[in-house]
Amino acid sequence: MQNDAALQEEKAAAPSYPMPRVCPVDPPPQLAALRAGRAASRVTLWDGSEVWLVTSHAGARAVLGDRRFTAVTSAPGFPMLTPTSKLVRAAPHTASFIRMDDPDHSRLRSMLTRDFLARKAEEMRPVLREFLDEMLAELVAGERPVDLVAGLTTPVPSRVITLLFGVSDDSRDFIESRSAILIDRGYTPDQVAAARDELDGFLRELVESRVAGPGTDLVSRLVIDQVRPGTLSVEELVPMCRLLLVAGHGTTTSQASLSLLSLATDPGLADALTKDEGLLPKAVEELLRFHSIVQNGLARAATEDVQLDDVTIRAGEGVVLSLSAGNRDERVFPSPDTLDPHRDARRHLAFGHGIHQCLGQWLAKVEIEEMLAAVLRWMPGVRLAVPFEELDFRHEVSSYGLGALPVTW
Repeated sequence: MQNDAALQEEKAAAPSYPMPRVCPVDPPPQLAALRAGRAASRVTLWDGSEVWLVTSHAGARAVLGDRRFTAVTSAPGFPMLTPTSKLVRAAPHTASFIRMDDPDHSRLRSMLTRDFLARKAEEMRPVLREFLDEMLAELVAGERPVDLVAGLTTPVPSRVITLLFGVSDDSRDFIESRSAILIDRGYTPDQVAAARDELDGFLRELVESRVAGPGTDLVSRLVIDQVRPGTLSVEELVPMCRLLLVAGHGTTTSQASLSLLSLATDPGLADALTKDEGLLPKAVEELLRFHSIVQNGLARAATEDVQLDDVTIRAGEGVVLSLSAGNRDERVFPSPDTLDPHRDARRHLAFGHGIHQCLGQWLAKVEIEEMLAAVLRWMPGVRLAVPFEELDFRHEVSSYGLGALPVTW
């Protein structure tokens, strides 16, 4: 247990969070130092509030698996990681189920589970290969260098989402632009709220059109199975659809861009995958661990006192879980700063853990596998077309990635 003097000393020394990176593809080095210490450390957020930071793999799993920590943003002490975090607290009706606890969380999430099973993701693989080959054929026929973010990692996830939702390709630019604003700390809360409202308006029109005349898409299935029987309201379905759009677009784009960066800069990775394409699923798990794009971590608040090893977290105190630090925990992943495509990295935290673990993880992995395979097919010897130092790393975006990835081959 902590005594009052130790707690006061720790509060006085609470460093600012998030911390700056030194190498753009590695977490801030201070996180490793904190991980070697106590189970949690005090840090100071942008608004001056102090919260607990958990940096170990075991600690993150323990908190994410413990129902005494809430994901509800209005809970006392819940960390506001960015100025826009307060938007959900101010308008709780806009929250998706990832900002809920059970039973509301499980009630809404269970309505989507069947659509995001591993076998459903596998059914998408032939479709993905077809339009990836179309995209790559067009890219390699043009001028070099090619920007793989604009040409591949951005349009692929949004095209998958438009297929799932049954909307036309004409909507992709709107979906991409509004989704990008929602995860970018460079925008003001008012700008983010406006983008959210515009996206919600688009989704409400989509839902109402499916209520009037359902098709065979995901939204239509939810209307038929849940809205019509009265188990799901339109007001609940709109944030659910927004979650699928934003998570399915922004996070996959970011992870794919960094994965392709590794392919273009790590000869060992490219060589291993060229020799054995069957290694792709294992390599993607390792790329998920290594890059850990949720750069600020996940936020929770304690609803009662919890003992986390040598630290007591009191009811009403906030906790931030650094997934990137947990994924570089040497006690779980030996030589954690080395990208090893042969490593069994399936215990990584890139998709979280516990009841809120990412619903779309199987689809995301299939998308990234197929993007890597397509680039290997169409761009043998792919490499950066600019010095590494000139790359545009998106430090201001909650799902860390690249603004552009110029390559040649």
